[in-house]
Amino acid sequence: MTASPTSPALLPAAVSARTIAAGSGVATLAVAGWRSTGVLHGCDDLGRLVLLLPPDAVLPDLPPTGPPAGTTVLEVERSAALPDATVPLTSIQAWVELEEVPPSERADALELLASCHSLAGALRSWRGRRLLRGTVLHAHCHRAPRCEEVDGADFTAARPDAVAPWEADALERVRLELREELLSGLRRCGSSGRSALVLDGPAWRGTGDLADALPIAVDERGITVLGVLSDGDRLHLRLPFGAVPADVEDVLDLTATALHEAVAAAA
Repeated sequence: MTASPTSPALLPAAVSARTIAAGSGVATLAVAGWRSTGVLHGCDDLGRLVLLLPPDAVLPDLPPTGPPAGTTVLEVERSAALPDATVPLTSIQAWVELEEVPPSERADALELLASCHSLAGALRSWRGRRLLRGTVLHAHCHRAPRCEEVDGADFTAARPDAVAPWEADALERVRLELREELLSGLRRCGSSGRSALVLDGPAWRGTGDLADALPIAVDERGITVLGVLSDGDRLHLRLPFGAVPADVEDVLDLTATALHEAVAAAA
């Protein structure tokens, strides 16, 4: 498989994969033909996956060295939940070499998962559940319309996106304070500006063709906006940031600046 070129406005694929593996979305684990959905997942400081299986999970016992390479896959999908739809954003498939977490390390592994998912109160109910640890051998990172390969060493070395822990707060503020400005600004973009902003989706035919603009994701490199066209078609737009935001206020400022630059570029 040939990877598509990565836009400079997007996070590197390894960073996206590492960020998603650290606790975003819904995970499915497939081992030697068996599948378990609803897997709680995180990633430790060494880049190893930590996986907590649901109470009813049925997976084969792991051999002493883990399953053969290529037979164990963790699938995680990250989506934006909107009032009328769920919009897929990014998904990963990670080929991993698994082992049982040693009894002496279970408590720390469970604490890690609790912190990744803000579920400290659920720790007591997790005590008897199966806990696995996995080293990523390689991964596929799907970000429509492209799929990129991620080497295991690159996954391990990647630093998770700094904005991810407070992305929801940033998006809420942008939606409250900048949504109308985003829509009016994007409508003023000329054809060259529009083509530069589109990540994927149908042709954006004209300034009046955009019926709505809803921010659906933000990271340290930019903000992703769902554009809804007048005929109901949807496309993903990307406004790149000129700096890494340190807090929610920075996201607001950087989003406004990126929007103004997009409009000015087409003037």
